[in-house]
This record gives sequence, C-alpha cells and structure tokens, in this order.
Amino acid sequence: MKKHLGMPGAALMVALLAGCTTDFYDQRMAGYAPEMPDQVFPIEVARGKVNLRLPVVSGKLTETERLAVRKLAQQAASLTTPVYVVRPAGSVKAEILAAQITSEMIGHGVDKARIIHSARGHKGEVRISFRRKFAVTKECGDWSKPINETAMNRPYRDFGCSQQHNIAAQVDNPEDFQRPRVMTPPDADLRNLATSKYRKGEDYTSQWPGGSKISIDDGIKASVQK
Repeated sequence: MKKHLGMPGAALMVALLAGCTTDFYDQRMAGYAPEMPDQVFPIEVARGKVNLRLPVVSGKLTETERLAVRKLAQQAASLTTPVYVVRPAGSVKAEILAAQITSEMIGHGVDKARIIHSARGHKGEVRISFRRKFAVTKECGDWSKPINETAMNRPYRDFGCSQQHNIAAQVDNPEDFQRPRVMTPPDADLRNLATSKYRKGEDYTSQWPGGSKISIDDGIKASVQK
C-alpha cells in the first residue's frame, strides 16, 4: 500500500532541504569561486609616489639619513622617471643638504639628468620624491567566518593572504608581474667548447676546482650520526 505525503509534510520537506543547501552550497553553486591564494589575493601592479622628508637642522646628512637616501637611490636607479628634490627657499643649509642628497643619489646609480631641483617656501625640510610601480594585493584579515568551517573542504577566507603580501613586498621589479624579462644572450664560447668536447666523446660538464663529491647515502649517514 502506497503512502503519499500530504501538503504540510511536503512543504516541511522542501523547507528542510532549502535550509541545508543554502548554507552548504551558498553562492558557489552559481558559478566558479576562486580558492587558491593567487586567485583570491591576486598581485596587481599600481603606480604610486615615494617620499622622503629630511629636516634642515645642521645642513648635513646624519648617518641614518644618509642610509635612507641611499636606500631611496637604489629604488630610483633602475627607473626612468624624474627624481624631485624640493628645498626651502632662501636657506643656505637647505642648499648644502640638497647638494649632499644629490651627490649620494648620483653615487648610487641615479642619472644626474633625472634629478630636478626646486626651491619653495614650505617648512624647514628637504623633500625627495619620485613615482614608481608597486606590487600590491588585497588587505588581509577577513575573519567573517570561523576558520573551522570546512563543510565543503575549502580553505578559510584569509588563507594565503600573508604569502601573497610577502611575494609582493620581495619582488625586485613589479613589472615582472606584467611581462617577462628579456632572456640574456648565451655564452657562445662556453657553448662551442661543450659542443666540441661532446663530439669528441670527452667530458663536457663543468668542473668545480677543489669541489668535494659526496653521495646521497653519505649525506644521510652524516645527518644520522649528528
């Protein structure tokens, strides 16, 4: 004998199923949802301004200020954008300080033609600035849901964010994220020598003078003995 669900029973069943699927599948059922850190927190390249302000006190760079200028010069050396050095108008100490800054920057790879000086009537400080590209990503700290919510076996919302920020901060040239660098030319002399030895049946591998050879087994044994 077959039994049929009445209208109240069917409505209750639909409501229970709807309640389960809403939290379990949520918006991911509508389409693809990124999960990997490089997808959730993609690294993008943005252009911004770098500033360094040095107070005009004695008219000389302190050791700390000198190191800061050198660090700034290392960033600007590989760029082509102008570097602006703005000093207070009518101050001899500011002129001396600006000259020392210019000398440090030229000494650390900044082309003299790129350094643009100007005197303005602002506070007693020398300002150094230029524009460059930065690698940036989304901010971390999305703890809107518990970290142990793994009903769908997916990573938590903030997973991999610190990793992406570290990569963005460590990259030497942010433009590497936009396009690859040009391959350096091969060593033609070394290539011809290796080809010649290969044709003669000789050993064409590189030899390291004074290098010691050790097998994997020897390395494992040494580690165990420690």
